[in-house]
Amino acid sequence: MSRTIPAVALLLSISIGVASRPVAAQGAQDQASTLPDGPGRALVAAQCGNCHSLDEALSKRTTAGRWLATVQEMIDLGAPITAPEAEAISSYLGQHFGLDGPAAPQAAGETSALPDGAGREVLTEKCFQCHQMNMWSAIRQDRRAWEGVIYRMIGRGALWTEDEIDAMAGYLARVRGPMPAGQR
Repeated sequence: MSRTIPAVALLLSISIGVASRPVAAQGAQDQASTLPDGPGRALVAAQCGNCHSLDEALSKRTTAGRWLATVQEMIDLGAPITAPEAEAISSYLGQHFGLDGPAAPQAAGETSALPDGAGREVLTEKCFQCHQMNMWSAIRQDRRAWEGVIYRMIGRGALWTEDEIDAMAGYLARVRGPMPAGQR
């Protein structure tokens, strides 16, 4: 009797592992089908989709060089990506999710979920060129911290005037500022 329990457990483990493989493969195929055609598409779905939801991971727009740096960061964190795969992935991402690509798609009603106020229009015009609202909507911080985020984006190539920076930082501090102590 004592030998049958470990044997059954082993068989069950193997069965579950084998049965789940097609599900994982199906997930990669589903994610790949939402990506634009091109060399590197399957790698992006398989490698990036291994750890990330592609809609969130691909909500930003940047250069192929910056995508390569991002892929390298993932490799440094343990992603099993070879150098040729990293080149193919960053080339694909730079072509389809580069600075000249279409703006990141927004979920229906995302911008309307933002409260009206001075700075809302600038925020939606500028930030939503590269980011989806869900990338930052859970963040709550003061004006100075929001200014830091905005200036970090300028360091990455965003082109904004001082008036736009002031409007966005003020708006974000009002609608995504720190929670009052009694509401935490």
